[in-house]
Amino acid sequence: MPNLDGGHYFLTVLAPIRVDIMIDPDEIGRSRSHRQLLAQKLALLPTGKQTAETPPNAKPSPFSLNNLNHLARFVIIHGPAFNGRMSGDALVSAVRSVNPLAPQPVDQLGTPFLLFAADIDAQADGDALRAYTDQLWATMKRDLVIIFGHCVGFDGIDSADGFYAYIKRCQIETTMPFNDYWPDGLDVKGKTLALGALKPVGIAAAGATVLWFAVLLLHGVFAVFGLRNAFAQWIASAATWGVVVVPLLILLALLAAWGLYRRIFRQGMTPFPTAPGSDLPSVLKSLFIQQHFTRFAIEAQGLDDAALHARFGAFLGATRPEDAAAPTQQPGEIRAPAAEWAR
Repeated sequence: MPNLDGGHYFLTVLAPIRVDIMIDPDEIGRSRSHRQLLAQKLALLPTGKQTAETPPNAKPSPFSLNNLNHLARFVIIHGPAFNGRMSGDALVSAVRSVNPLAPQPVDQLGTPFLLFAADIDAQADGDALRAYTDQLWATMKRDLVIIFGHCVGFDGIDSADGFYAYIKRCQIETTMPFNDYWPDGLDVKGKTLALGALKPVGIAAAGATVLWFAVLLLHGVFAVFGLRNAFAQWIASAATWGVVVVPLLILLALLAAWGLYRRIFRQGMTPFPTAPGSDLPSVLKSLFIQQHFTRFAIEAQGLDDAALHARFGAFLGATRPEDAAAPTQQPGEIRAPAAEWAR
């Protein structure tokens, strides 16, 4: 299930960061690295109103300007994590005269990388990645040009086509996507793995192998004692035929097992279906309803049946749960917009 799964596209991009030095045009003798400038740009990129302490006038995240992003993240990877020395048996190391103070090889990157990861909505048909990159280019082109301008190979890209091609060139396959929108689990009733011809062929091959070994054992015993009767001749013939039949059955079993493996592999590559209500507008609407229903439940304490019925009708009219478009939670914000109902 690489990249596309459960109605979501999981984008992973590794773009090498330029290592040449930028000469400051405004100050003679001053130079700066692309990695430093990229880190400053990412640090100042607006994140929206993601906490309760965020100022009300905080700038929205540029990723919130489209309704495809569930998650988007930039990370500068300077090098692989160091997990410590490779440990070993102390006695074996002492016998081999291994110096525990001698440094071991450490993995390093030839260049730092910019990681861009995104979890986005994807329809069953069409190019989900192209639709996403087109929206990014249309809504946050200025930020993208600055950010990826510090990466290798981005020079001269000034169109949606060029940006899509660059992302495709730097994309790596997402082999372990995270998708948690099936709260009750995916219904797999009645879906069993069909073994096909593997079971009968496997049983036949195993049985023939065991029988052939028994025949070979008897044939050896008869040869040692010099028996030449009809049964001994039949055992000798069976041992000879087994040289042909048993390998053939084993080969057929292996072919059946290979076919089953390929079938399992193809099924494993098939994306899960889209979970109900897992698209971003539905998730935002759920967050909106969740916040206002909490307030409604607090206000409705102690009401009699008639008043509760009327109050809940007013709540439904104000929040419109069936309408995913409006009113709803805004992307990139932690608080839902106000909604009022009759009291």
